[in-house]
Amino acid sequence: MSNDLKEHKCLVKSKEKQSKRVLIVTYLTIWMLGLIVFWFFTSGSDAMGYSLIFFWILLPVMTFVISLLIGINHYWGRCKWGVVVVFGFMYMLAEYVTFSAANMIYIHKVKVPEISMILTGSIIALAGMGIGTFIRFLKVKHTKEKMKNESS
Repeated sequence: MSNDLKEHKCLVKSKEKQSKRVLIVTYLTIWMLGLIVFWFFTSGSDAMGYSLIFFWILLPVMTFVISLLIGINHYWGRCKWGVVVVFGFMYMLAEYVTFSAANMIYIHKVKVPEISMILTGSIIALAGMGIGTFIRFLKVKHTKEKMKNESS
């Protein structure tokens, strides 16, 4: 029975690693597609539509959902809260390498990124992570109560 338990633990760890990779690859793929669309498939008249779709819908929803899943599954343990800052940085970087970069190219002057964008992305990720962690807490509590009732 000890071998079965070891095999089960290995399988669980393998699935967890795969799930983490899928989340990271999904986020980075959509993030990069947003940049590619900006630089290769939009013009000046598309800026408002692109901004609405990417910065107000797609990127925030994706950030929220992925951080929610990280919170629910307790990926990276307590270090998962550091992911909130990473999401904030990626949100700021997306704006910096699209609209800010286009503006810098046009005016021939380099500007520093808007640090406030990190806060925006981090708040979205924090909301998802917090809700996900709360859902996990409720699940664990429910499971413990169920096990307690079954043993009685």
